[in-house]
Amino acid sequence: MCANFEDASPGDEADLRRRLDRALTPETAVDDPQAAALLDRERWSQAAEVMREHLGRAEDDGDQRAILVARHDLARTLIRTDDLDRAIELLGPLPDEFAALPDPDDHHRARALTTLGEAHLRARRPVAATNFFGQALEILRKHGTRDEQAAMFVHIADAAHQRADHAAETAALIRATDLVRDADPG
Repeated sequence: MCANFEDASPGDEADLRRRLDRALTPETAVDDPQAAALLDRERWSQAAEVMREHLGRAEDDGDQRAILVARHDLARTLIRTDDLDRAIELLGPLPDEFAALPDPDDHHRARALTTLGEAHLRARRPVAATNFFGQALEILRKHGTRDEQAAMFVHIADAAHQRADHAAETAALIRATDLVRDADPG
């Protein structure tokens, strides 16, 4: 990894992004094996249909946390189909709804904020995306791992890149690198 990121060339920066992506890419986090298989094969439209069915089952069961998680999973899939308006509509209330559960769920709240940021970033709204990523980062600073925080800084760097704010992008990547390095001292 580049010892002095501030002096990194564009090629070094691209290499750093690839390394961070590999280190920080989570496994498919969907409970439904059929949906996970479809997502792994990037069959987004079919996966969205499975997620809609999963949401319907959760609503029938009436478990509020399961309903919120299913809505989140459906929204994540809709982002991949470029149905961004519907995804944002599903995601918008989720962070507050996870916080309002009888046993507030900070983990899923941070995930919902992150996904909301990703949807806004894909919709070319980097300022809104940065806001959601920042809120998720605050939760992760209290309840998350260094890798999760580093991943959030990579998202923040992506939003800064979209805004053409090279200084903010570089600063976020440096912070992500530091967190990954601190998490894996070997």
